[in-house]
Amino acid sequence: MPVQASATDTKVTGFASMMAGIVTSGDQFLADYPNTGVYDQDLSFAADTTIGVQLKTQLFDDYQFVTQLLSRGASEFETDIDWAYINYSLNSEISLQIGRKRLPLYYYSDFYELGFAYYWIRPPSDNYTWQISNYNGVSLFYEPELDNWDALFNLYLGREDDKNNKLLTFLNNNTPYHESWRNIVGFVSELSDDVFEFRLTLMSSQLHRQINNNIQSDGVDQLFYGLSINTYIGNAIILSEFNRYERSADNVYDSTYMISLAYRFNKLTPHVTYSEFKQSSPGDEFHFTYSLGLRRDLNPSTAFKIQYDKTTDEASNITILGDGELLSFGLDIIF
Repeated sequence: MPVQASATDTKVTGFASMMAGIVTSGDQFLADYPNTGVYDQDLSFAADTTIGVQLKTQLFDDYQFVTQLLSRGASEFETDIDWAYINYSLNSEISLQIGRKRLPLYYYSDFYELGFAYYWIRPPSDNYTWQISNYNGVSLFYEPELDNWDALFNLYLGREDDKNNKLLTFLNNNTPYHESWRNIVGFVSELSDDVFEFRLTLMSSQLHRQINNNIQSDGVDQLFYGLSINTYIGNAIILSEFNRYERSADNVYDSTYMISLAYRFNKLTPHVTYSEFKQSSPGDEFHFTYSLGLRRDLNPSTAFKIQYDKTTDEASNITILGDGELLSFGLDIIF
């Protein structure tokens, strides 16, 4: 992002997604799972609207402090600290980060809130469903030069405690959920050139969960792994992501995936996407979405987007909000 303002050793940048939407079929539409951004049959400007500010302060030659503040319409525009960490550059290839960061489970995790970085109004909801988005801990990055490939390897450790988890509480009739992921150990590897991008992610942790102050899970092992493969051929774009969650002690196995096709016509980018979430025993959660949209770049820092989503919920036990169709539109800005 371009720098808007700077004080001695501080750079300030920002971004905003100003979106509106209305449900055209069904009663409600859950557009943003982690933040419970919900649309209904009245035109709403809250569910996908986000404003963010990022500050990078150079403390010493090799030390930098990074913080990002977010204000979301889905949370009544309360301001949250999304990032707050120290970055120490050991050399040009290795860096160490300590503090609060986004949990890098998905391809778009690090810039999920930065709508200007992708052509959708939001990353596919069926694929980006998880209730924990951040962690507190330490992260080691290694970015070597590998011939014609750009490479990144990231090892991270930490935990996250969420005393009133938004998504689980929302999906369970506002019953309070205390969600804690402890002993998080994760690894991310990325390889890319001018045509292909490959990303592999692995994460293990222990789940501690209380429901209405009653312990449901205490130190239950869980595993997440995923693969992203993206292709850029001329103006054509093919994006794909496949994820799997396993909690074998509870016989819970979730699979999600999405595939998206787009083509750039100068400043116009039409796109079509399919995404799906499926859970095996003990539940039968199964929903999928077809999306059709258009991005129009108005200038180097502003994009207009419009998108139609149709979600089908085929579960008989674990339904989300049922079948629904959503029309949404708005602006993404960086400053």
